[in-house]
Amino acid sequence: MAQPVANTDPPSVRILTEIRRRIATGELRAGDRVPSTRQITQQWGVAMATATKVLTALREEGLVRVVPGVGTVVDAAAGPSHRRTPPPSRWRGFRT
Repeated sequence: MAQPVANTDPPSVRILTEIRRRIATGELRAGDRVPSTRQITQQWGVAMATATKVLTALREEGLVRVVPGVGTVVDAAAGPSHRRTPPPSRWRGFRT
């Protein structure tokens, strides 16, 4: 079971961890929309740049994909058995 993320972690890490958890537990299933950048900014009280960073990280990990006219959705390959390794160099600063 995943350990709770400490409040000392940057907001982007906390949000990323929460959305990953929702995907891993099936709360968000393949094809479900994930929160938009605007929803992330409102729900977590962060800047648009932070919300964009989170969605970009999820996309680079292969957990979500962008569907034109729909938004960002959980990829069919995502879920409990999906790879959980961090993406290449650009996101190494994210702690999970």
